Amino acid sequence: MEQKRPRGRPKKENALLKEAREFKQSKLPPDKPMTARIYLAGQALAGLLANQPGYARFEDIRREAYEWADKMLEEEGS
Repeated sequence: MEQKRPRGRPKKENALLKEAREFKQSKLPPDKPMTARIYLAGQALAGLLANQPGYARFEDIRREAYEWADKMLEEEGS
């Protein structure tokens, strides 16, 4: 079977595109390491959101997710 050749010109890296990529990269937040507490809070958050009957404040749900994570970590240390 015959392979198809790419159509059009090959894309060249121009100065404006390079500058745009560098700018975008500089604006990204620094990566935070994934801790056990953050992971467990995320898992708890998924469960809390799935069982939420109606609208609730984000701050309340986030606080409760971290409370659950802290409880799970306390049990691990016991």
